[in-house]
Amino acid sequence: MQLLDHVSITVRDLDRVKPFYLAVMSALGAEVAYERPGAIGFGERNRPDDDAHSYLSVFESQEPLPSSRRHWCFRAPSTDDVDSFHAAGLDAGGTNDGEPGRREYHPGYYAAFLLDPEGNRIEAVYHRARDPR
Repeated sequence: MQLLDHVSITVRDLDRVKPFYLAVMSALGAEVAYERPGAIGFGERNRPDDDAHSYLSVFESQEPLPSSRRHWCFRAPSTDDVDSFHAAGLDAGGTNDGEPGRREYHPGYYAAFLLDPEGNRIEAVYHRARDPR
C-alpha cells in the first residue's frame, strides 16, 4: 500500500525555495508536473485508472505560517537516491537535519533529513536497504 498520495507545502517565498525543491525532487526522479505564478507541482497526480502515484505541491502564501515544523517523507528508489536527495538539497540551500544512513525504525530503513530554506523538514527513505552501510 502506498501511504502518501499527495502533500501541499506552503512557503512565504517560492522563488527562494524553488531551486531547493527542483534539486531534491529531481534527485528522487520526480518531474515538474506544473508551474504557475505562486505554485509548482512535482510528481504525477492519480487518476481513476492509475492511482499508484504521489504528488507534491509547493504554494506561496503571505499568510503567517504556523511555528511548528512540518515533516514530509518521500519514498526513494534506492539508497543511492537517498544520498543524491541529501546532497542535492544541501547544494540548493537546504540544511542538514540527518545525514544519510540507517535508522532504528526497522531493519532496512535508510533515510536522510533536510530542512528546506523556510524550515520545513523533509525526508527521503528507502525501506529495503540490505547492505551494511
